[in-house]
Amino acid sequence: MARKRKTEDMSPAVSDSSEPVPTTGPVSFEIPQVVVFRLDEQLHALPIECVQEIQQIVEFTPVPGGSAALVGMIDLRGSVVPAIDLRALLGMPMIDYSLDTPMIFFRTHGRLVALLVDEVDDVVDLPDDCMQPPSNLYDLADRMIGICKLTQGLVIVLDPDRLVPDAAPSSGDVFGMEDAL
Repeated sequence: MARKRKTEDMSPAVSDSSEPVPTTGPVSFEIPQVVVFRLDEQLHALPIECVQEIQQIVEFTPVPGGSAALVGMIDLRGSVVPAIDLRALLGMPMIDYSLDTPMIFFRTHGRLVALLVDEVDDVVDLPDDCMQPPSNLYDLADRMIGICKLTQGLVIVLDPDRLVPDAAPSSGDVFGMEDAL
């Protein structure tokens, strides 16, 4: 099932938020655990409460006219779920999919989304006061909850509701994802 990932539209997302993001001191969050995964060698995470399941890649149906990040739709036990390539969404270089490519199914905006990542590490308990707010220098600061220092290294904790645009359908837009990605 190897498939070459698209190489178009790989420009990094730029924050359009006018709100400043604080850059010093620990941040108090109510996130006890995260699912840690890798893109290249960088560690990323999602809060465990939004993650439904993790499985290896399955066949997906391409969506014509969608963005490079929206690689297709998946039938998951009767539910149609958009499959998003996190590398494309974050503007990273693309790699080939394989049968070992993991997908993280998580809830955002009340809907289920499949996120293709390089490797899933583990579920990790977050120590108290480990979270630091993202710097405004990071292009994706508006899509992050913060950065946590763990024994494995620095982990970018992503905000599921800001990472993926609202997946609710709108008129003339396939699953509400076409323009937002």
